[in-house]
Amino acid sequence: MSITIDWGSLPITVKSEEKEELNDFLKFLKNKGIKKHSIIMDNRKEKGFLFFIYSKFNKETYDKWKYEG
Repeated sequence: MSITIDWGSLPITVKSEEKEELNDFLKFLKNKGIKKHSIIMDNRKEKGFLFFIYSKFNKETYDKWKYEG
């Protein structure tokens, strides 16, 4: 799994080369109550896909994804 999160961007940007991986991550976020996000779209600057998170999201939740995912 190779999800990259840009914590310094506003909104937070989530990137991956695989769209299915981002779909799985979105399902995980919804189960954790994080529902404000964009759709998955092509990353025009780099290879792959991305989406934006508009609600509060912290590194602890991401660590849970890495552990549970």
